[in-house]
Amino acid sequence: MSATSTAVTSETPARPLPLPTVLSAVHFPDPHSPGMAGLTSYLARRHAKVTASPSHAGPRSELLQRLGRAGAGLRTANPGTASMIWGGDNAAVRDVLDHALGRGLPVMGYARAVELVAGTAPTTVAVAGSHSTTMAAAALTRALTSLDPGWILTEAPVGDFIGHDGAGEVLVVDLCPDSSCHETSPPGWRWRTLGEGLSPTVTLVTAVDAAPPCFWNQAEAMDQMEVLARRSAAVVLWAAQPGCQELADRLRRRPGPRVVTVGRGTDVDVQALGRLWTGEDHRVTVQAGGERHTFTVPVAGTNSAMAVTAAFAAGWALGVPGAELIDGLGTFAGVERSLTRLGSKCGVDVVESRAVHPKEIAADLQGARMLTEGTVVAVYEPSGHLRSNALAGLIADALTAADQTVLLPVHSTFPRRQDHADGIETILGASSTGSVIRYESGPHQPGPEALVTSLVQSGDLILTIGPHAAQQIGPALLAALDRLRPAQ
Repeated sequence: MSATSTAVTSETPARPLPLPTVLSAVHFPDPHSPGMAGLTSYLARRHAKVTASPSHAGPRSELLQRLGRAGAGLRTANPGTASMIWGGDNAAVRDVLDHALGRGLPVMGYARAVELVAGTAPTTVAVAGSHSTTMAAAALTRALTSLDPGWILTEAPVGDFIGHDGAGEVLVVDLCPDSSCHETSPPGWRWRTLGEGLSPTVTLVTAVDAAPPCFWNQAEAMDQMEVLARRSAAVVLWAAQPGCQELADRLRRRPGPRVVTVGRGTDVDVQALGRLWTGEDHRVTVQAGGERHTFTVPVAGTNSAMAVTAAFAAGWALGVPGAELIDGLGTFAGVERSLTRLGSKCGVDVVESRAVHPKEIAADLQGARMLTEGTVVAVYEPSGHLRSNALAGLIADALTAADQTVLLPVHSTFPRRQDHADGIETILGASSTGSVIRYESGPHQPGPEALVTSLVQSGDLILTIGPHAAQQIGPALLAALDRLRPAQ
């Protein structure tokens, strides 16, 4: 253990405090909104009375079934006397909000609820950034296995819960920007911003860049990340990512948190010495505090390997011995919907990605290339008009890594305003070779799987990218490919 580490272990670990009364009974009108499922699962496992509305995904959705197994109840009625945690923006959510406000029930956003939960944990580790938080946060829960942590994530580690109440003193929180900022919020209400009110023991920052609608530009992201960092005892920065070096320079200009950097250079505190892709996993060797350790990352892509390396660095900054971190990471099998293989039919692999930011899209397409020697066809669902319009050029650049892209309709919880520019046209216009094909839905139009399967042959790979329809299309693609199987 480094002499400068922030040690949290003790002979008698501290136990979390009881949940505040306002969280003892809560209702989630849309647990499908980013971050809400993790919070729902965590609170249910801490024996809060938790209910959730079925919302747009229907009462039999896989997510709601999982939350039910965690102890969250499903109800179609209004929340009764429970506090309401706001998320999403559709008619059903608005009805529940109006009911809660009319009855004077407590209403809060995700960020405030997480702040209250973190206040009950002796040690909080926050993972924050404009993008690339999901893999790092999930890996961190595994790296800290020896501490038996609890966690609130935006996507579940493969084979585990999206929110979990551990028996130890550490709580890991993924502050993915989408989890605390929705495309619209209730009129007249001001929600807390990223990490506002949190004072983490360690904060891992994965990137500082524009990420509309949460951060409209890098300057805005930088200011918020600095505020969060200065409330932390230690800050771990992924050195090669946008804005992280500038944030390190800011933090070092005056007394503040201990700064730990992680990356491939020789001037970082936790150094990635080498990375070997075996065809099935990355073998990563790191050096920290004069010690060398090697671990595997069973997910394709340089970005995935470095995200897990950053998680190792956060655990090391917390004071956990490197050998314990390696033992924990040995159980890490990746993150659901993060370059997850859904299956293979007729020699075509179908893989899914939850990427929404252009950097994430580019990283997952690079990872997809490592999984096949054939053609890569992307099925891309833009996430929200605000993000798609603001980042259209960067999204178009990211999609050039695919041989062919089928563009699905924008996933948004409210209609596009007429004064919004159409970022989709920008994405289409960036393809002078016709590599981006727009799918137009209609009452008599066949599903997009017919178009997608016409573009592939044995040895190729289909990567679905996006938050909603892209997730649902995977099984339909496998079924469509199976129908193409030659008769025996």
